[in-house]
Amino acid sequence: MTAGSPSQDAAPTVVVLTLSPALDCTLTVPRLDRGRTHRAGPAAEVLGGKGVNVARVLAALGVPSVAFGPVAREHWPTAGDAETVRWALTDTPAPLRRSIAVIEDSGRATLINETAHPHPAHVWATLRSGVEARLREPGLRVLVISGSTPDDCPADLVPGLITAAHAAGITVIVDTSATGLLAAAEAGADWVKPNDEELRELFADDADTERAKCAAAFERAFSPGTARAGARLSDTSIAVAAGGDPVLRGAGRLIAAGARHVLVSRGADGMDLVDATGPRRRARLARTLHGNPTGAGDAAVAALAWTLAAREAGIEGSGGDAGAGADAGDDVARESAGDHLGDAEIGVLLTRAVAVSAAAVLMPQAGQIHQRWRDFGHQVITEDIPDPAPGTPPAPAPAAIVSTATAAAPTTTPTPHTDGARP
Repeated sequence: MTAGSPSQDAAPTVVVLTLSPALDCTLTVPRLDRGRTHRAGPAAEVLGGKGVNVARVLAALGVPSVAFGPVAREHWPTAGDAETVRWALTDTPAPLRRSIAVIEDSGRATLINETAHPHPAHVWATLRSGVEARLREPGLRVLVISGSTPDDCPADLVPGLITAAHAAGITVIVDTSATGLLAAAEAGADWVKPNDEELRELFADDADTERAKCAAAFERAFSPGTARAGARLSDTSIAVAAGGDPVLRGAGRLIAAGARHVLVSRGADGMDLVDATGPRRRARLARTLHGNPTGAGDAAVAALAWTLAAREAGIEGSGGDAGAGADAGDDVARESAGDHLGDAEIGVLLTRAVAVSAAAVLMPQAGQIHQRWRDFGHQVITEDIPDPAPGTPPAPAPAAIVSTATAAAPTTTPTPHTDGARP
């Protein structure tokens, strides 16, 4: 199928669940000055929330999906809406929360997110049963669970859906934050997609502990009074582990908790992919874009879901103009059986995620991507992730300790992704 508008007759390959839908309101101002009155153009309002944004981007990519979420019927999209999203919303008496984005001409975005109103227990039960029933249908490849986790959301909802999806052979992507992110990892989510800020906040207490351990370990490891080389080697290893990038360390914690892959978005600095083998690759756009970044992460999740759905179906892409990889055959799409991603697969996945994410920045509202998203694929740079502890001072002899403290990953010159697959 050609990337673009999906056929309404095509069976969905992706289920998208928005845990906390919202009425998205976008305002544009030249500059936001705190404590002052501003005038803005007409506000753009649309049913939104992270999962809804993902579903809309999937539609733009030509991937058939169905969108679930608790939304009062008065806010359901009407049949006349010019959208190709397939909706399976659950009615609720709870008012729809609002998410207000104020976008400045510089591209800086200020978000004000209203807390979700609680839903009756029967709404959550109906929503869960609807998603579980859809997961049993043939052709489903990926379940995306996206958005902040409301306080009244049943604790077993996300873990239960992950279990149900895996029982049906469906890959699960979870994009949430705070303890909900950790719970998804512990439930064995195949993919989690935090941003760097969310990882720092989630493991902030751990970071303080690790810094203390690092300082103590360095003091012991490099003290002239250290009696045994074995003790120094152990302390040096602790110092190296504790002194690295806190974002990558947080991603490692999610892997240790049970997640199989972590895709970390770092804003203009791109994205990192981490799995059980450690940091794999980093990707970024070769230039900085100015625009509205509020939907960039959701667009990246859509690109990830698209790539994984195609992978699970045993094909590389969604069609001819989606990238040259569609003609490359199964060897690129699935280099090996199971969860392990080969180098070429990682290149395709990261290139698509960065390119589609960049295309979202150029649009006035989240859930949209610019038609030039294919062109951005040629501007994506993939590179090795730097040594996690680049500033670690070398330990004195023996040589093995020096190697432990200073060994760096092989250096490679960043080059545009050229494995034959466009985003």
